[in-house]
Amino acid sequence: MADPGKTENATPKRREEAREKGQVVRSIEINSAIILLTALLTFRYAGPYMVDSMNQLAVFSYRNMNVPLGMETVYSFGLFYMWNVFKIIAPVLAAILAVGLMSNYLQVGVLFSLKPLIPKFSNVNPMSGFSKLFSRRSGVEFLKSLLKLTLIGWIVYQGIKTALPNLVPTMDMQSTEALKYVGKLTRDILDRAIFALFVLAILDYFYQRWEYEENLKMTKQEVRDEYRQSEGDPMIKARIRQIQREMARRRMFEAIPKADVVITNPTHVAVALEYKEGMKAPIVLAKGERVIAERIKEMAKKHNVPIVQNPPLARALLKQCPVGAPISADLFEAVAEILAFVYRMNKKGMGVPAVSG
Repeated sequence: MADPGKTENATPKRREEAREKGQVVRSIEINSAIILLTALLTFRYAGPYMVDSMNQLAVFSYRNMNVPLGMETVYSFGLFYMWNVFKIIAPVLAAILAVGLMSNYLQVGVLFSLKPLIPKFSNVNPMSGFSKLFSRRSGVEFLKSLLKLTLIGWIVYQGIKTALPNLVPTMDMQSTEALKYVGKLTRDILDRAIFALFVLAILDYFYQRWEYEENLKMTKQEVRDEYRQSEGDPMIKARIRQIQREMARRRMFEAIPKADVVITNPTHVAVALEYKEGMKAPIVLAKGERVIAERIKEMAKKHNVPIVQNPPLARALLKQCPVGAPISADLFEAVAEILAFVYRMNKKGMGVPAVSG
């Protein structure tokens, strides 16, 4: 029976693992019904060829009844009969093989797994085997077999009962006519039996799918554990993100000495810019608010980087421009004016410790 604690549908990973173990949705009843129908149709349409081939083989046997037997004769006759018998049954074998492969492919797809062949202790454990005798699957298989036997028996009984009044007169018919009638009766009974088997096979397929889904269900804890295994522990991921932010911040502070100017709010925002000859636009080396802004200004003062106060521009740079990227095109003019001012002050040999923009 399914564990009542398993209430969650199987995840894609769980389904993939089950498929690798050979656990798939497959109804043997569908295979059996399709193979039986294929065999019947093959006999129906290849019958004349098979009967004619058997007649030819019988004629050959009759004509060679008096051939002296020896090792060479037995060997050659054995090969001859084996080859001709194979040719007679080849259409049926080929059709059954092709349809069987197609039926499995349509149900399962392409699957090759050796895991079901690996020996398991549970398979030879008497207690485990005894429990399987009274499992849900065993009960369903027993009921299914009983239903098939009952249904086919009833179809055969009804077919013979209905045709019984016409069976007695066949004793007075010629053998050919009698065989035709019996063949038609047999074909009609088989058609009804195959139709019934197909109905059972379709019901069995839906049951197999339901049972497959039930067996794959997971508990809430299993879903959480699988998520942690595939995505990582949330606490570890948070710690990794924190370390990454700290490393990015450290690299940002290390780049401040290369800056040409730091634009501030003046107290809450600071953005460090670099512009060198050949660049299409100034690049943001560092930016931040409050504590980080104070640290940027301290680093700028330490390395003699000019600091310019321009609150609107500082806020726009903070909002629009990521670290390591060029500034937005709409800010070119304002930044260019500040850089030009800084370059003029540097040429005159004057520092720019804190200038209002």
